Amino acid sequence: MSKLPNATREGMTPAQQKIWDKVHEGKSGGGGPYSMLMHSPEMAQCFAATEDYFRNESHLPDADRETIILTAAREVEAHYAWSRHEIRAKNCLPSEVIEALRAHAPIENFTGHTALLVEFTRTLMRDHVLSDDLFARMENEFGHAKFIECVGLLGHYITIGTVIRMFDVRPAVGTKTF
Repeated sequence: MSKLPNATREGMTPAQQKIWDKVHEGKSGGGGPYSMLMHSPEMAQCFAATEDYFRNESHLPDADRETIILTAAREVEAHYAWSRHEIRAKNCLPSEVIEALRAHAPIENFTGHTALLVEFTRTLMRDHVLSDDLFARMENEFGHAKFIECVGLLGHYITIGTVIRMFDVRPAVGTKTF
Protein backbone atom coordinates (compact mmCIF):
# COMPACT_ATOMS: atom_id res chain seq x y z
CA MET A 1 0.00 0.00 0.00
CA SER A 2 1.36 3.39 -0.95
CA LYS A 3 2.18 6.02 1.60
CA LEU A 4 -0.09 8.38 -0.37
CA PRO A 5 -3.55 7.64 -1.71
CA ASN A 6 -3.79 7.17 -5.46
CA ALA A 7 -4.53 10.36 -7.34
CA THR A 8 -8.07 10.51 -8.70
CA ARG A 9 -9.52 12.36 -11.65
CA GLU A 10 -12.49 13.49 -9.55
CA GLY A 11 -10.25 15.46 -7.19
CA MET A 12 -8.83 17.61 -10.00
CA THR A 13 -9.71 20.92 -11.59
CA PRO A 14 -11.22 20.79 -15.10
CA ALA A 15 -7.84 21.76 -16.60
CA GLN A 16 -6.11 19.01 -14.65
CA GLN A 17 -8.80 16.51 -15.71
CA LYS A 18 -7.89 17.26 -19.34
CA ILE A 19 -4.28 16.44 -18.49
CA TRP A 20 -5.45 13.24 -16.75
CA ASP A 21 -7.37 12.21 -19.86
CA LYS A 22 -4.41 12.92 -22.14
CA VAL A 23 -1.91 11.11 -19.89
CA HIS A 24 -4.13 8.06 -19.55
CA GLU A 25 -5.05 7.92 -23.24
CA GLY A 26 -3.86 4.55 -24.49
CA LYS A 27 -2.66 3.42 -21.06
CA SER A 28 -4.33 0.58 -19.23
CA GLY A 29 -5.56 0.86 -15.69
CA GLY A 30 -4.32 4.30 -14.65
CA GLY A 31 -2.17 2.78 -11.95
CA GLY A 32 1.52 2.28 -11.60
CA PRO A 33 3.72 5.32 -11.12
CA TYR A 34 0.99 7.55 -12.58
CA SER A 35 -1.19 6.74 -9.58
CA MET A 36 1.31 8.95 -7.71
CA LEU A 37 2.63 11.25 -10.45
CA MET A 38 -0.88 12.52 -11.15
CA HIS A 39 -0.84 14.30 -7.79
CA SER A 40 1.11 16.81 -9.88
CA PRO A 41 -0.72 16.57 -13.22
CA GLU A 42 1.39 19.17 -15.01
CA MET A 43 4.58 17.29 -14.12
CA ALA A 44 3.01 13.92 -14.91
CA GLN A 45 2.20 15.26 -18.37
CA CYS A 46 5.92 15.83 -18.99
CA PHE A 47 6.78 12.29 -17.89
CA ALA A 48 4.09 10.91 -20.17
CA ALA A 49 5.48 12.91 -23.10
CA THR A 50 8.94 11.46 -22.44
CA GLU A 51 7.52 7.93 -22.35
CA ASP A 52 5.62 8.59 -25.58
CA TYR A 53 8.84 9.77 -27.21
CA PHE A 54 10.71 6.61 -26.22
CA ARG A 55 7.80 4.37 -27.18
CA ASN A 56 7.05 5.99 -30.56
CA GLU A 57 9.97 8.07 -31.80
CA SER A 58 13.17 6.78 -30.24
CA HIS A 59 16.01 5.70 -32.48
CA LEU A 60 16.86 2.92 -30.03
CA PRO A 61 15.58 -0.54 -30.97
CA ASP A 62 13.02 -2.12 -28.65
CA ALA A 63 15.56 -4.64 -27.37
CA ASP A 64 17.98 -1.88 -26.34
CA ARG A 65 15.26 0.10 -24.57
CA GLU A 66 13.94 -2.92 -22.71
CA THR A 67 17.45 -4.02 -21.70
CA ILE A 68 18.10 -0.61 -20.15
CA ILE A 69 14.67 -0.45 -18.49
CA LEU A 70 14.81 -3.97 -17.02
CA THR A 71 18.38 -3.44 -15.81
CA ALA A 72 17.40 -0.15 -14.16
CA ALA A 73 14.24 -1.63 -12.63
CA ARG A 74 16.29 -4.48 -11.21
CA GLU A 75 18.94 -2.13 -9.83
CA VAL A 76 16.41 -0.05 -7.87
CA GLU A 77 14.15 -3.04 -7.14
CA ALA A 78 11.19 -1.39 -8.86
CA HIS A 79 8.95 -4.45 -9.07
CA TYR A 80 6.09 -2.64 -10.81
CA ALA A 81 8.32 -1.37 -13.64
CA TRP A 82 9.84 -4.83 -14.00
CA SER A 83 6.42 -6.47 -14.28
CA ARG A 84 5.24 -4.09 -17.01
CA HIS A 85 8.44 -4.19 -19.03
CA GLU A 86 9.06 -7.90 -18.76
CA ILE A 87 5.88 -8.31 -20.81
CA ARG A 88 7.26 -6.01 -23.52
CA ALA A 89 10.74 -7.51 -23.32
CA LYS A 90 9.41 -10.97 -24.15
CA ASN A 91 8.72 -9.63 -27.66
CA CYS A 92 12.29 -8.51 -28.31
CA LEU A 93 14.73 -10.17 -25.90
CA PRO A 94 15.69 -13.83 -25.52
CA SER A 95 14.29 -15.39 -22.36
CA GLU A 96 17.85 -16.15 -21.25
CA VAL A 97 18.63 -12.41 -21.16
CA ILE A 98 15.46 -11.63 -19.19
CA GLU A 99 16.24 -14.38 -16.69
CA ALA A 100 19.86 -13.24 -16.32
CA LEU A 101 18.66 -9.70 -15.62
CA ARG A 102 16.09 -11.03 -13.14
CA ALA A 103 18.86 -12.99 -11.37
CA HIS A 104 21.08 -9.90 -11.31
CA ALA A 105 23.72 -11.99 -13.09
CA PRO A 106 27.25 -10.62 -13.48
CA ILE A 107 28.19 -8.81 -16.70
CA GLU A 108 30.14 -11.89 -17.81
CA ASN A 109 26.81 -13.71 -18.28
CA PHE A 110 25.86 -11.32 -21.09
CA THR A 111 27.45 -10.95 -24.51
CA GLY A 112 28.15 -8.24 -27.06
CA HIS A 113 25.73 -5.36 -27.36
CA THR A 114 23.58 -6.56 -24.44
CA ALA A 115 26.59 -6.79 -22.12
CA LEU A 116 27.53 -3.22 -23.03
CA LEU A 117 24.04 -1.92 -22.21
CA VAL A 118 23.90 -3.79 -18.90
CA GLU A 119 27.37 -2.55 -17.95
CA PHE A 120 26.48 1.03 -18.95
CA THR A 121 23.24 0.99 -16.95
CA ARG A 122 24.66 -0.59 -13.82
CA THR A 123 27.79 1.55 -13.86
CA LEU A 124 25.95 4.84 -14.30
CA MET A 125 23.44 3.92 -11.60
CA ARG A 126 26.08 2.77 -9.12
CA ASP A 127 29.00 5.11 -9.83
CA HIS A 128 27.12 8.03 -11.44
CA VAL A 129 29.85 8.32 -14.08
CA LEU A 130 31.35 6.14 -16.81
CA SER A 131 35.03 5.32 -17.11
CA ASP A 132 36.71 6.75 -20.19
CA ASP A 133 36.80 3.25 -21.68
CA LEU A 134 33.10 2.56 -21.12
CA PHE A 135 32.18 6.02 -22.40
CA ALA A 136 34.20 5.41 -25.57
CA ARG A 137 32.65 1.97 -26.11
CA MET A 138 29.13 3.42 -25.76
CA GLU A 139 29.95 6.30 -28.10
CA ASN A 140 31.46 3.94 -30.68
CA GLU A 141 28.57 1.48 -30.49
CA PHE A 142 25.71 3.99 -30.53
CA GLY A 143 26.97 7.29 -31.93
CA HIS A 144 26.07 10.57 -30.28
CA ALA A 145 22.28 10.65 -30.71
CA LYS A 146 21.59 7.07 -29.56
CA PHE A 147 24.11 7.38 -26.71
CA ILE A 148 22.24 10.47 -25.48
CA GLU A 149 18.98 8.53 -25.78
CA CYS A 150 20.44 5.74 -23.64
CA VAL A 151 21.34 8.29 -20.96
CA GLY A 152 17.92 10.00 -21.20
CA LEU A 153 16.01 6.72 -21.03
CA LEU A 154 18.04 5.61 -18.03
CA GLY A 155 17.46 8.95 -16.30
CA HIS A 156 13.74 8.66 -16.93
CA TYR A 157 13.58 5.16 -15.46
CA ILE A 158 15.70 6.12 -12.47
CA THR A 159 12.99 8.68 -11.72
CA ILE A 160 10.14 6.26 -12.43
CA GLY A 161 11.85 3.62 -10.28
CA THR A 162 12.30 6.14 -7.49
CA VAL A 163 8.59 7.04 -7.59
CA ILE A 164 7.70 3.35 -7.54
CA ARG A 165 9.94 2.66 -4.55
CA MET A 166 9.24 5.86 -2.63
CA PHE A 167 5.49 5.42 -2.79
CA ASP A 168 5.52 1.60 -2.71
CA VAL A 169 3.70 1.13 -6.02
CA ARG A 170 3.30 -2.62 -6.40
CA PRO A 171 2.48 -4.92 -9.29
CA ALA A 172 -0.63 -7.03 -9.25
CA VAL A 173 -0.70 -9.62 -6.46
CA GLY A 174 0.92 -12.86 -7.61
CA THR A 175 3.07 -11.20 -10.28
CA LYS A 176 6.54 -12.75 -10.52
CA THR A 177 9.28 -10.15 -10.61
CA PHE A 178 12.61 -10.89 -8.89
